Amino acid sequence: MLRNESYGSDTNAPDASTLQPSLSATVVRVAWLAVLLGLGMELLLIVVIGVFGFAPGVKTIVADFVRQVSWSIFVCVGLAFGTVASRMRAQLMGLLGLFSAPLAFNAARIMHQGASKALAIAGPSADTFSLILPLSVLKGVEYALLGVAIGWVGRRPWGGATAHIGVGLVIGILFGVTITGLTYLGATSAPTTVDLISRAVNEIFFPVGCSLVLYSAEVLGKKAA
Repeated sequence: MLRNESYGSDTNAPDASTLQPSLSATVVRVAWLAVLLGLGMELLLIVVIGVFGFAPGVKTIVADFVRQVSWSIFVCVGLAFGTVASRMRAQLMGLLGLFSAPLAFNAARIMHQGASKALAIAGPSADTFSLILPLSVLKGVEYALLGVAIGWVGRRPWGGATAHIGVGLVIGILFGVTITGLTYLGATSAPTTVDLISRAVNEIFFPVGCSLVLYSAEVLGKKAA
């Protein structure tokens, strides 16, 4: 009787846990994809402001690149910790977005200021001291919602790349318009049209890119597993 029961068991069957991408591997994938996202966003902004006849200097591009990459890595990696959760995934990603986005926003701002000083160029003037707190709060709410949405969509049978793009675009438009308007109303000196347009493009399209980074990292992890 015992022999018959053990005969049907498959000792070579892979453990389900081994088919899931590990946390460390996921973080590494998200990190290097986030670097590419930061580079892509910087190139997009250069093209956008170039359309309006404005050509930033090399030092300005380098400082902005530092901000884009640091922001991209911090916020996307922060959300990535929730992608490996099998239960309470959406809730965990929302909580991680709530805390990681304000930290990433301020860390990227400080690194941008440091790079600007090191390169002896003028620092950013759009985010005054009075805007730091409301922008941090908005970023936290934005990426909390993005984390919840990505966590939920990622578990649906139809939750592919298109669904992730749609989620990122909806949240990007909603908060991008709000943040751009707040930047304009709260600035001590009126931002230029180019500054507002580049800000809006960055705020709207970055959530799309971050959604694709998380989706791509998870797909690559599953293929590797």
